[in-house]
Amino acid sequence: MTKRYIAIVILYVLCVFSPVVPGFPKGSGYGVFMTAIFFITLLIVSLLLLPERHMRSNIPLSPEKSFLWAIGGIFALFLLQIAASLINTAVFGEPPKSRHTEQIVQITRMSPLFIFAVSVIGPILEEIVFRKIIYGSLQKKMGFVLAAVISSLIFSVGHFDFQHLLVYFVIGFFLCYVYHKTGRITINMFMHAGMNAIVVAVSLHASNPPVQSFIGWLL
Repeated sequence: MTKRYIAIVILYVLCVFSPVVPGFPKGSGYGVFMTAIFFITLLIVSLLLLPERHMRSNIPLSPEKSFLWAIGGIFALFLLQIAASLINTAVFGEPPKSRHTEQIVQITRMSPLFIFAVSVIGPILEEIVFRKIIYGSLQKKMGFVLAAVISSLIFSVGHFDFQHLLVYFVIGFFLCYVYHKTGRITINMFMHAGMNAIVVAVSLHASNPPVQSFIGWLL
């Protein structure tokens, strides 16, 4: 792992844990500050990745196939989440709703600007850190499966939603698979951002029991 990659991972960790700093704003100000911190982090990360802007994947992929992967991947992610939730419920019983997602929805209701951090910036940073850097670096040394497992474990634990670890692990593993097959981190970013945007948008309008029940399967 290069020094630039190490710097990016450190920046991401600092970004995620910035709310623990004493005096960090609460209420509506929390969403505004977090969005600003996410944006600044993405800007610095983008500058650190500039030396790679001309690097191309050795996997040939047409624009049509890229589009199909990006759109089809969003549907696949939702289907995999439902399957993982069913398995999780069968093995461990009915888990509570995702605390992680409920916190995101609550913050977004207080500060709508935060949806930009959740739906766009966050997924981009996560794909850079967990797939491009962690999975990509490990895959060169130990192959796809083990690298994807390690990356996905870190990804799932990093969400601090331990009753839904299997769901996050399945999401992470599939995203590793897509990156492995396409070699295009931008496809991962689009899929991840699309999934997050749909989940948050539906969650914000989930006022009736049937919709809330359906969201419970996904979150």
